[in-house]
Amino acid sequence: MKKLIIIILLIICNYIYGQNNLGGIGQWRGHFNNQSIRQVIKGDYLYAASPYQIIKFEKNNAINWIDKSTGLNDIGIEHTAWDKNQEQLIITYSNSNIDIVNGDDIFNINAIQLTNLYPFRQINGIYVLNNYGYLSTQFGIVVIDLIKHEIKDTWYPNNNQQSANTFNTIIANDSIFATTENGIWGCPLKNNWIQYNQWKRLSSFDNLNIKGIIQQNQILYAYNNSAIFNMTDGKQVYKINYGRIQNIDTTVNSININIHYPTNKGSLVQLNKDFTTSIIIDSNQLISPMQSIFEDNQYWVADSSKGLLRKSTQYEWLDLGGPMSNINATISVNESDLLAPFGNSYTGFAKLSDNKWSQILKIGNATLPNLNSSFISKKDKSYWFTTNNGLIHLTNENKQVDVILPNKNTGDYKSIQMDPNQLIWITQDQQGIVRQSENSWNLITPPINFITKGLDKFIVNNNQQAWMIAPNKQGIYVYQSKDVYGTDTWKLLTTAQTNGNLPSSNVTSIANDKMGSIWVGTDNGIAIFNCGNISSEPCNAYLPIVKSNGFNGYLFQKETVNSIAIDGANRKWIGTNNGAWLLSEDGIEIIQHFTKANSPLPSDSIVQIIVDPKNGEVFFNTKVQMVSYRSTATEGAIKQENIQIFPNPIPPTYNGLIAIRGLVENAVVKITDLTGKLLYQTTALGGQAVWNARTYEGRQVATGIYLVFVRDTDGNEKGIGKIVIAQGY
Repeated sequence: MKKLIIIILLIICNYIYGQNNLGGIGQWRGHFNNQSIRQVIKGDYLYAASPYQIIKFEKNNAINWIDKSTGLNDIGIEHTAWDKNQEQLIITYSNSNIDIVNGDDIFNINAIQLTNLYPFRQINGIYVLNNYGYLSTQFGIVVIDLIKHEIKDTWYPNNNQQSANTFNTIIANDSIFATTENGIWGCPLKNNWIQYNQWKRLSSFDNLNIKGIIQQNQILYAYNNSAIFNMTDGKQVYKINYGRIQNIDTTVNSININIHYPTNKGSLVQLNKDFTTSIIIDSNQLISPMQSIFEDNQYWVADSSKGLLRKSTQYEWLDLGGPMSNINATISVNESDLLAPFGNSYTGFAKLSDNKWSQILKIGNATLPNLNSSFISKKDKSYWFTTNNGLIHLTNENKQVDVILPNKNTGDYKSIQMDPNQLIWITQDQQGIVRQSENSWNLITPPINFITKGLDKFIVNNNQQAWMIAPNKQGIYVYQSKDVYGTDTWKLLTTAQTNGNLPSSNVTSIANDKMGSIWVGTDNGIAIFNCGNISSEPCNAYLPIVKSNGFNGYLFQKETVNSIAIDGANRKWIGTNNGAWLLSEDGIEIIQHFTKANSPLPSDSIVQIIVDPKNGEVFFNTKVQMVSYRSTATEGAIKQENIQIFPNPIPPTYNGLIAIRGLVENAVVKITDLTGKLLYQTTALGGQAVWNARTYEGRQVATGIYLVFVRDTDGNEKGIGKIVIAQGY
């Protein structure tokens, strides 16, 4: 059993904007797009389900997000149901795992997921009656005891005890009915149980490909992809000649039909008592409606392509938090904002600011195009983006759009960087490097024998060198301007021991650390460069050797390193196809390793990692979705001013780490009691130190007031703070 970690989202203007508060050190939060809502149901509150999280609508106009970062055990939510007797939410996943959320507790049932008895174990639906949940699966009906949170029995809807793919289960008139791959079967139900040899096949519905049964006003209706039938007399009561019935919901007076059309549109149609129809919501609004409910004189419709629609006197697509689409371009971050361009999946970008996501699709009357990469200027905090056709610069507090075309040459504008002189550099596909001067843009072309088709990722270091991933698995291109070493030079670095010493010519990522070292990721591990003047000095990589399972090997040998990010303590975050890793500054020590199995990561394939310099939050953009983790290191302050301690005072229910931030880099932090007795001493990771409220000996400190003394390594920058620990810590 897990405890549910509640993240309250403060909503402005009636569910329009959500605020996802940053948690303490070691806590996660999800940043999922919720364009695909599969279900909407009514329990103690109204719940909507996307593949990655449950959205719970509180009565005080707040939202709770329930996902792996708050206690769920999986992703890939397929079905939900409400158990009114125990007041709990049942969740099933695409891998057949099951969670039951009861208040702050989460109970996991993974027996179906782990069993080897059946080759196909998908859960197709949930039906709840009394204290039992009846799961329709690919092998039969699984009965769950909703009080004990365990599997009670397995029923096969036939009389030969053979597995049968069961699409839907319903209980009515003291009988259970199941739609299966072999037709509809019914069986008397006594005391919530069946006799195994009492199943009867409703042969009149054979060959109709029935996929579901519903009950409305004591009458059962069966439906397939195009028609609805009264099960009492077998008559067809509704048919469509165009489109597909995706699901049917009932109200007291009507049947509501969710329809998807081949034209990528959908509608919600009401079937009245006299079997006439009315259009509730037409195809101008919906694309792929999956489920609907009528609650508080409003329709709520889950659409798998557009999200959640609420219709009262008007239509309203609800902002459910997170980016509105997957992030397929380069993310950037500074102390206040995170920019996440949608890339080729959508026009514009999403922005995370003050813990709130917003979607920026237009600036004034200007519609933004597809954006390839983003960058936030350190000089004026303006936003820069690359597009296929030029640059976009958002100035005047990001309210004015400047569209810049640096040249008329063919080639998309890709990655963007800023050098120590606050000037912009860009890679232009098929051309080379575009570099900003005071009043113009200059194209710097590589030697004629360098391949330029496919130029994209690069970094610029303090020596005015541009390190680029060479196209076609050629290694690395390095361009050195004459600004520092006096010579314009291009160089190709390869796997040759005297010309690069890369572990592989297939370079996949690149980063510049705080000491000026260039960290290069390949499909065969990591290389580290510390090069000077490449026009006159050799430039060869150092390949770190680490010990694993008793054997020495190169760092991440035979692994593909998709991303490298540097945190405030110069530690390295590494993204691979096997999760995310935190390494020590020199790369020799593994500090943390996160995977889908041991963390809220939705996928082990990490596309990009980026670190917020202010609070140390690490964002993992995976192949599936994005999540973040609050780590222990932040950027160091230039001057020691105010010490920030979080949380403070320490509430009785808190048992996490205490963060002391706003420190100069690598500051020495001492914690004493009021008498001056030293209890603990540590060194800041970048600009942040952490304390677990224990002494050197591991003893938990008592309720009271404790003093924090800070100085830099030279003893010059000093500060003092106070920590109040409330009773019960």
